[in-house]
Amino acid sequence: MPKTPQKELSILLPAYNEASQIERCIIEVEAAVVVQSKSYEIIVSEDGSTDDTAEIVSKMAKVNPNLILLHSPNRLGKGKAIKNAVYSSRGKIITFMDVDLATDLTCLPKLLDTVRQKGGMAIGSRHVGGANVQRHPKRTLFSLTYNVFVRLLFLDGVHDHQCGFKTMTRNVATAVLNNSRCDGYFFDTEMIVRCKQLGFPVTEVPVIWTEKNKGGSKVNPVHDSKKIFKDMITFKLNL
Repeated sequence: MPKTPQKELSILLPAYNEASQIERCIIEVEAAVVVQSKSYEIIVSEDGSTDDTAEIVSKMAKVNPNLILLHSPNRLGKGKAIKNAVYSSRGKIITFMDVDLATDLTCLPKLLDTVRQKGGMAIGSRHVGGANVQRHPKRTLFSLTYNVFVRLLFLDGVHDHQCGFKTMTRNVATAVLNNSRCDGYFFDTEMIVRCKQLGFPVTEVPVIWTEKNKGGSKVNPVHDSKKIFKDMITFKLNL
């Protein structure tokens, strides 16, 4: 069961084989977070990595009381990694983001302010006015096509379901995850759709987003799209 909140803010970082960038990520995230709150924690939910990700974070956590490592010996999937981090967290407001920091951290205050003022969930969006995006055209086309399909299927009005930069109140995170079933890449979309179904507001916030790890992305638009669309249809049929 989720812990009683003891922090103002929890930052969750799902990580799989991120040894090359996890230390830089943690340092930059903490520098951005400490300006927003003095009561925070950073949780790295390490998901069965085969490199030195866990060792690097463990070493940093020994000298940083605000840093927590959750280690899984087996690969669970992004969704499960985030769920584990949420249930281990202590923050009143929960934010999760991708370790590559494709979304500029200067966007974090906007999402936090949105949740503090409106409640519900604030999501980084690359497909609304005001967003600044640098991305390969093929991946942009895939993303736009996917999001149009989701909007038509679920009528949720959201333009970007898969930007890995989301903030929500604790009660929203708990309610949504208690009903969540997918642990793969469809997880982000399911969270948003379930959030709206439960009556919580979902606010899209334009972000500055730069494609990182070019050529080395863990998401393959061709291969993974089959699993994503399968999960999407299964989710739709089970609603």
